[in-house]
Amino acid sequence: MSIRRSLALAGVAALTSSLVLTGAQGAMAVGSPGTPSAAAPSTAAPSAAAQAEQAKHQGLDLSVRGVPDTFVAGGPARVFSYRIQNSAKNDFVAFPLLKFKNKAGTLKAKDLKVEYQLPAGLPGGGTWKTGSIAPGGGDGDDGAVLILLGGVSDGGPADDALLFVAPGKRIDIDVRVSFTKDTPLGKAGVVPVAFEANADDESDNGHFSCDGIKGAGFTIKAGGGSGKPTPTPTPTKTGKPSPTATASPTTTATATATSTPTTPAPTTPAPTTPAPTTPATGTASPSASPTGSGSGSGETTTPAPSGSTDAQQPIDFPVDVPKVTPPKITPAVVTKAKTAASDADKSLATTGGGDDTTAIAAAGGAVLVAGVGTLVVLRRRKAGQQG
Repeated sequence: MSIRRSLALAGVAALTSSLVLTGAQGAMAVGSPGTPSAAAPSTAAPSAAAQAEQAKHQGLDLSVRGVPDTFVAGGPARVFSYRIQNSAKNDFVAFPLLKFKNKAGTLKAKDLKVEYQLPAGLPGGGTWKTGSIAPGGGDGDDGAVLILLGGVSDGGPADDALLFVAPGKRIDIDVRVSFTKDTPLGKAGVVPVAFEANADDESDNGHFSCDGIKGAGFTIKAGGGSGKPTPTPTPTKTGKPSPTATASPTTTATATATSTPTTPAPTTPAPTTPAPTTPATGTASPSASPTGSGSGSGETTTPAPSGSTDAQQPIDFPVDVPKVTPPKITPAVVTKAKTAASDADKSLATTGGGDDTTAIAAAGGAVLVAGVGTLVVLRRRKAGQQG
């Protein structure tokens, strides 16, 4: 086979491959859920299953992930994540909140510290911020504590606290929580909450979304021992050498010297307490809250990995929808939230973000250009030889 024929066949193969990739991209776009072409024909009546699915996705999907099954009262903060996902066909806005409650209904805002970190690109994203008690009665809401993952301004949520979630989008918020040493011990739990509204419907003033089954239970344990000091053994001074005298941590250097004259006095003091006074190196979490003591707890201080659900436990007591004054969502704040989300998407695209279909389209375009270029070169060579 001649070289020209081989090159021609290679060019045709490259062109065919590019057309196949372009066709695959078009098929993915046509068959992608959420696009108009993927919907059922307008002439066909929707089935009962389709109606049920549509009713299910009239709001945002909320979940918590990686919630550890144990927190230590007075211990360091532990980390998990809160996900807001929009599986509906219209835009939503929401104030993100978390509801903490113990089984006895005695948990108060003073018992815990909640910090959050929004994704980079959003206002204030990429840095840890302290959550706020939800305006309108978040401390003591139905025997629970309602925390806003955002700031408070003029008696209500700050404008930057409102998140815009377009169809098919999701927002993952990192959360870290610590409990004080006086926190009531026992069973407790956390539930994702959102005050959400349909951004495409100006008459939608918003409503609370809260489902206890989407939360996670955990146990708050004591921070170490019974709180009583450990007794220290006292040696008996008989004036005679004792084979066990040197084993006691409180034996004085004088008693040792008189009992064994030929043995020099110890050059290093014996420990005065049997328990260490500082935590072991490597046990403190880099994201631990400054309010946690973390000493003598006996519990691991490694935070639960974000995104993991292996440690999550169900909540074995009811958690109701918040009974607080609902915040206001104004058109101006919705516009501001939508602009912030758009800027975040542009920032992600600039830094190399994007979905898989974009990469496939780019690859198909590159192959198409290469195939066309090969054919152009071959035709020019052929024309030159004939001339």
